[in-house]
Amino acid sequence: MKTFARHHLWLVALALLLLPALCAAGAPAGKTELVVGTGGDVQRLDPHIATNVIDITVTFNIFDKLVQRGQDSKLQPALATEWKRLNDNTWQFKLRRGVKFHNGEPFNAETVKFSLGRTLPTGDPKIMTRGTFLAVDRIDVVDEYTINIVTKVPDPLIPDRLAFHGGTIIPKQYFEKVGAEQFNLKPVGTGPLKFVEWVKDDHVTLEANKEWWGGKIAFERVTFRPIPEAAARVSALLKGEADIITRLPPDDVDRLNKSPNVMAVGVPLAGLYVLATNYKRPFPMDNKYFHQALSLAIDRQTIVKNLWRGQGVVPNGVYPKGNWAHDPNLPPLEYSKEKAKALLKQIGYKGEEVIMESTIGFFANERQMSEAVVEMWREVGINAKLEIIEFSVRAQKNRERSFKGIWFSDPIDTLLDPDGMVWRLQGPGTAQDYLRVPEWDKLMDEARISLNHAKRKANYDAAHKIYLEYLPWIPVIQPIESYGVQRFLDWKPRPTQDFMIQDVKLR
Repeated sequence: MKTFARHHLWLVALALLLLPALCAAGAPAGKTELVVGTGGDVQRLDPHIATNVIDITVTFNIFDKLVQRGQDSKLQPALATEWKRLNDNTWQFKLRRGVKFHNGEPFNAETVKFSLGRTLPTGDPKIMTRGTFLAVDRIDVVDEYTINIVTKVPDPLIPDRLAFHGGTIIPKQYFEKVGAEQFNLKPVGTGPLKFVEWVKDDHVTLEANKEWWGGKIAFERVTFRPIPEAAARVSALLKGEADIITRLPPDDVDRLNKSPNVMAVGVPLAGLYVLATNYKRPFPMDNKYFHQALSLAIDRQTIVKNLWRGQGVVPNGVYPKGNWAHDPNLPPLEYSKEKAKALLKQIGYKGEEVIMESTIGFFANERQMSEAVVEMWREVGINAKLEIIEFSVRAQKNRERSFKGIWFSDPIDTLLDPDGMVWRLQGPGTAQDYLRVPEWDKLMDEARISLNHAKRKANYDAAHKIYLEYLPWIPVIQPIESYGVQRFLDWKPRPTQDFMIQDVKLR
């Protein structure tokens, strides 16, 4: 009996010790609002122009797409309930019935034709998603809830393309009534969240769409707060002023996981952190051997170990792990000061200034990585200069393709296919079209329209060799992207950075 009593008292003591953690895991009573702290303010709310990660964090919840990816990255029905390929050049989509936009406007085939028409190569040149449907010739309305997408050449990835940027559907009548500028300020979609207000550099507030076809979400209101400084974001999480924060620095992962109230959650990024380069700038930026020297001078292993605390891997090229064309047999990108110096001497580099522009709040550790890389370049004799720019300035430079030389970018592999990352962002006329290499263009263009898988793989392998010769992106790391989360939330991030409110549950 005494033994039982002692055992009983021990269990009681253990329960008392665990009580704070157990209580912390439960959601606060009456919790109806979710607050998300982001690395900066949104720049656009028109989904066909808003393509940076902070923008889509908001817009992917206001708008639906014809097709969506689940948390397992597999394609699922959304505003389209089923689809099939009728022939090599025609895809047919059956649309969901009974869906209405937030303003009551009906969703139908005409709205789909209008929305997708904006993203075609013949559409508005301001549209940032025009590279999504380069093969599409026209969109035919078969009946009120059926459309055919007809391509000029075969495109095996049409359903995949509709599951990201280019597939968002907007209300035709409302857009034509208010115009592009007003639509960007007061967007209307069919998604799980309805727009309430956008106060520049302070917050974007959305409320639950109680008639959403996808069912009830866990919150009545969601507020996105721009908090550019990482330390301030972490502080907001710890104080309970934010429920989720993006771009958690690796240094804070262990700290949060030791807290009874908050934790860090991470996922390997379906993409890379790269140094994007403006090949249109004069020597040495227009020289491929200079780009090779820039790459050789970067000690990526040290960056992964020291700045990312091992939370990432050194890339072996521009196709990240998770992309079907990734070749695991290739070695990691080489680090060699001696080879870098030899190339600089070979091209007659005489200390011409090279500018790297780094952004506050764009992604975790960007400032630290920028400083580290600039120092590595200086060690081999490259006259590198670091300039710090605001997020809004970066967004403008991205739209205008006006970067001075080099900047960090985080291309996402939206299709888990080279066409969804490299070609989407660096193909002709796309957002980072700073260099054209005819043979690379030919190989990539052939692969994207081929229905022969072996042909696609052979082309992508050959294109990759050319890419590593010119390096318009210099891959630095494939990181584990981490977020800070209150423990009363049940949520796992997606590798493609699309934050979906339906994924977030209360424990």
